Amino acid sequence: MINTKLLIEYAKLIVKVGANVQKNQVVVINSILEAQPLTKLVVEQAYLAGAKNVIVHWNDAEISKLNYKYKDLKTLSTIKQYEIDYLTKPIIEEGGCRISIGGNSPAAFKDVDSNKLKEGMKALSTALKDLRNWTMASKCQWTIAYYPSKAWAKMVFPKLSDEKAVEKLFEAILKTVRVGEKKSAIELWKQHNVETKKWATILNKYNFDYLTFKNKLGTNVAIKLVKNHIWESGGNPKTKTLPEFTPNLPTEEVWTMPDMNGINGVVVASKPLSYNGNIINNFKFEFKNGKVIKHEAKVGKKILDDILSIPGANRAGEIALVPKTSPINKTGILFYATLFDENASCHIALGASYPTNIKNGVDLSKDELKKLGSNDSIVHIDFMFGTDDMNVLGFKGTNKPVEIMKNGLLVI
Repeated sequence: MINTKLLIEYAKLIVKVGANVQKNQVVVINSILEAQPLTKLVVEQAYLAGAKNVIVHWNDAEISKLNYKYKDLKTLSTIKQYEIDYLTKPIIEEGGCRISIGGNSPAAFKDVDSNKLKEGMKALSTALKDLRNWTMASKCQWTIAYYPSKAWAKMVFPKLSDEKAVEKLFEAILKTVRVGEKKSAIELWKQHNVETKKWATILNKYNFDYLTFKNKLGTNVAIKLVKNHIWESGGNPKTKTLPEFTPNLPTEEVWTMPDMNGINGVVVASKPLSYNGNIINNFKFEFKNGKVIKHEAKVGKKILDDILSIPGANRAGEIALVPKTSPINKTGILFYATLFDENASCHIALGASYPTNIKNGVDLSKDELKKLGSNDSIVHIDFMFGTDDMNVLGFKGTNKPVEIMKNGLLVI
């Protein structure tokens, strides 16, 4: 039985710290069907925060699988304008904020025709590119949280009964978002955002030219950073047009923009990657001048091939540091969900860069950003490569390298 009191605290956290819903604002919620208990509470908390309208879009993995099974390829790869408007207009035209509640099985689409899945996801990503760019430029408040579906819970805890698996996964989720502690989750997150901001501030003062990452798993890579890059942390700062908000619940990372042409070396994934309902595992990349020139995967190689065939997905748009002291890492749980696993481990994102990671980036055109080394793509896919023995050095000009991370701990 999921504790109702904790569920309410979680809903308040999502609304007040995650999206930070404002008075008279439109709120758009995208939620898995199994998250109804949480989603209903989020709707209520949004109205209590002053929202004038709350719109809920439900999604269900089983229905999506039926669509992939019975729709022909042409229909799957054609997204009508009314479908796009339905999802984007409340955000872009009415100044709404976005709340996503995920939790479908990471392997929900493992039996779906790979070509249909590839073309369908490509069409959807292309259709929603304006909305994604709007979000990535922090032109609206947005946040992502999770609720345990039965299928996901059984994947994480296969030896438990359905009910016990869901309960245990929910307990783990709440622990990662600091719900159920002696202090309120809202207060704890305000403190946490201040603490992670300190790491970003330190890194910004150094203004490194490039970083090197090495570990015993096989990662040995040099990553050039764009000029005038900006390190960001969990809480987006208040601006002239938006209040402070926290995009990911949980979040333990500090991240910035690599030069799309400046990565050289080998990166070995340390955790599985769930992408579009499929698992990719035991994989690695070799980069040369920013481009993936070689890749391997023992599980999900075809899915990885499809990802890298997407324009811009064979280059990186983000590099993030996460210490091994992360509470997600300390759970010892492999969540098979990127939001959690990326916050347990250093990671790189293939695909689009965040324009907020470069000075005045949100005011620059795509061409101007590209000239500065920013990557553009219809996807942004994080994969984890951090380990407990990860060592990271920062280099600036001819100065002596600075130790940033030693054996998985931030020491800068």
